[in-house]
Amino acid sequence: MVGIAHHLNPKLRGWIRYFGKYRGYSLSKVFYILRIKLVRWARYRYKRYRNNLTKAYKWLNRVREQYPSLFYHWFIGYSN
Repeated sequence: MVGIAHHLNPKLRGWIRYFGKYRGYSLSKVFYILRIKLVRWARYRYKRYRNNLTKAYKWLNRVREQYPSLFYHWFIGYSN
């Protein structure tokens, strides 16, 4: 997860700085899709989440609460 965040944070920072000035609402769809992709990654990575989508989303919410600055959009306040 840290490796994914390290790879994506420069891109997220650029998108927020560029698109956030004019169309901040359009970023919410991007972050929604990113959340779906992170849950899909967690379901692939951890056996205990493979068959339970709700547990995977709860896990991602716990990660977001414990490490709010892991992803740049979480740090800024796009919680989607």
